Amino acid sequence: MSAALAPSWPGSRVLLGWWRELIGRQPQQLWFSRLLLHRVESLVRVTHTRSLDLWQRALLRLVHARIPRGPDPENYFADLQIDGQVLSQLIHQLTAAGLLHMNGAGTWDVTTAGRHALETGALATCSEERRTFYFVDNSELQCTPHFLSLRRLPRALASAPAPDVATWSFDLTCLEACIRQTSSWKTRYHFPADVEAFLPPLSNEPPATNWRRVVLDSPEQLPVVFLRAAGSPGEPTLLGFAARAEGWELEPEPILAFGEGWEEVLPNLAAEPSPQAWREAWQAWSAPRNLPLAEVEACRLERVDHRLLVHAPPPIIDRLRAARSDAVKQEAWLLAGSDRTRTAAQLELVPS
Repeated sequence: MSAALAPSWPGSRVLLGWWRELIGRQPQQLWFSRLLLHRVESLVRVTHTRSLDLWQRALLRLVHARIPRGPDPENYFADLQIDGQVLSQLIHQLTAAGLLHMNGAGTWDVTTAGRHALETGALATCSEERRTFYFVDNSELQCTPHFLSLRRLPRALASAPAPDVATWSFDLTCLEACIRQTSSWKTRYHFPADVEAFLPPLSNEPPATNWRRVVLDSPEQLPVVFLRAAGSPGEPTLLGFAARAEGWELEPEPILAFGEGWEEVLPNLAAEPSPQAWREAWQAWSAPRNLPLAEVEACRLERVDHRLLVHAPPPIIDRLRAARSDAVKQEAWLLAGSDRTRTAAQLELVPS
């Protein structure tokens, strides 16, 4: 078997194109990341809320206010001008939803849930559904996976595991912890508020009836361009755009959006590359341009916002100017880092 090919990384012209494409969003910083995701499919209990219709609300209100007359609907609602079949259907709906029942005295009564429905005008029903949850794998930094709310699945979502994934597992307590989180946490990270419980497989159930509870954890790799913007209060400050590996085209709308707290979800973005990483990136950019290594190493590097200031001796600037390099026009970009997430920076030459 041949060794797996090393993943390609976007070059200077691609990074410049992304920056220009996103300039309208007031970018302050740019990253490129190959997010490693856990695609977790599991059975959960969810609560659906819908409004009571006019007849349901009227019948509940009537039962709640009336003097008991017995369990027979025809006698109990004899003075109502309503079709018998419609009445039976309404009663069946309300009893099935747990809003109406027959009490110990054998008369119709409104349940606690029914009184709550009367107060709110809404009916809450529980059901079991298989849902898909995405978690970003942060094992490179020894961090637990964090829930990730993808706004819309991109066209180019890769479903194959990354070549360097030797072992793959997901701790289901991460999902359970999300379900137990506060409503403010769920709002911040866009976790579905209707999910109330995780339903794991049952040890005493046969496979024929237990299959819906089987948990699937699939590795997926998603190329994303992250942009930190100068957002107004209450607006997202970090946006993620899916990138297609072929042609490096960006999805037009962000699939990820964060306000505060994105550093917890994506700690790789929050970690600034070391000075040595920036120097290695500068050296890698210089090598194919035949710049003398001694002069390249003599440059002093300074990181400022989205720029990498290269304090260079005159000979280097003269060489790049003679070659009509993009760096002279401040159109050259590079990536720094060695993991799945790399920081982009615009080269800016400063005479030393």
